[in-house]
Amino acid sequence: MRCTMLVVLGAVLTVGGCTSGTAHEASSTAGAPATSAAGPAAIEMMDDITAVFENGATAPQYAYITDLHDGCGYTAGWIGFCSQSGDMLALVKRYNAVAAHNVLAKYSSVLQRLADSGSDDTGALGAAFVRDWKKAALDPAFRRLQIQVGHDTYLAPAMKLAAQEGVKSELGLENLYDTALMMGQTSDDCDGMLKIAHETDKLLGGSPASGVNEVTWLARFNTARRKHMEHPCTAGRENDWPQAVDRSQALQELADHGEWDLKAPLTVGADFRLTIGRPRD
Repeated sequence: MRCTMLVVLGAVLTVGGCTSGTAHEASSTAGAPATSAAGPAAIEMMDDITAVFENGATAPQYAYITDLHDGCGYTAGWIGFCSQSGDMLALVKRYNAVAAHNVLAKYSSVLQRLADSGSDDTGALGAAFVRDWKKAALDPAFRRLQIQVGHDTYLAPAMKLAAQEGVKSELGLENLYDTALMMGQTSDDCDGMLKIAHETDKLLGGSPASGVNEVTWLARFNTARRKHMEHPCTAGRENDWPQAVDRSQALQELADHGEWDLKAPLTVGADFRLTIGRPRD
């Protein structure tokens, strides 16, 4: 789980909110296709949906960096790597391994200290850090690593859970992926992907793997997710997660419109209202 930016009408906000929406019951006419795994184009589309949610853009914004004054320190890159939580440090360490003399390498010890102490102090990184992050984002290797770290940390657990639950559609996987990325992917996350999936299974008496219709299961998953977003048990998320319920709303709207295979062009609705014309990382 990482820090979450709030996006409305294409603008990244530090305060304010997005329009609330209700996850609808499954349509009687739309059904999730029985695909077994997402292909490269679908995964690129998922990454672009993440960019819509995180940056108000239709492609990953690798150079993005700001202090949202939300306790996360600097929030940067495609999925909002945070200096306070340690995931920014993990990314920089991966970058150091492939480019030892990269422009961010000199910040490794400070990032380590910030992560170890859970500090949101951005001043410790110095005035040049923002400029150096943007410079690093010009390097294709750094951009690739941002995607890889996001996939390793959040997409891989979502794919594992999809296999266990019998979720076969690309949109179903996107629901799990976005929940993991925003709210956590481990059993320790009280509002996370695994917790919400377990609640959905309990409510419906099973999962798609045991015969529950995937359309019905995902609609209930979205309803449960919204409840967690509106009343999170995760410390420090009481103010920003209720304002981000439009993420769940936008994904449910895609289901209601039958966009199970995430084919381009794809319009992400709710308060975002952005169309992804060609998926790309």
